[in-house]
Amino acid sequence: MAPPGQSSSQPLPSKELTLFRKVVKHYEHKQYKNGLRCAKMILSNPQFSEHGETLAMKGLILNCMGKHEEAQECVKRGLKADLRSHVCWHVFGLVQRSEKKYDEAMKAYKQALRLDRDNMQILRDLSLLQIQMRDLDGYR
Repeated sequence: MAPPGQSSSQPLPSKELTLFRKVVKHYEHKQYKNGLRCAKMILSNPQFSEHGETLAMKGLILNCMGKHEEAQECVKRGLKADLRSHVCWHVFGLVQRSEKKYDEAMKAYKQALRLDRDNMQILRDLSLLQIQMRDLDGYR
């Protein structure tokens, strides 16, 4: 499985890959404006204007900033651009969960887990959602 930023359909060169890693780091540290700036730098390059994982991360950051409509659109564009990316599916699940669409979030997490079986973060998010939904059969 390709590491984040190295999606199956459109791998990023080193400059953009470094920016993508900064996007993820800024998201994790809740520095949303900086993360959005880095994502826009990647997407401003015509060659990567439809890079799925970057669009998905931009949507996740927008969602955290309270711009839910724009975030949904961005994440869906990212998912359409790269259906084989566990990052896109995981982000789609996170956004759906924040919108309280738990069944959709669970489907997205399961698809992300199919694409990257060893990702503990996806497994953790899925298991927490299954417990919250009292889907104990799925949890086992």
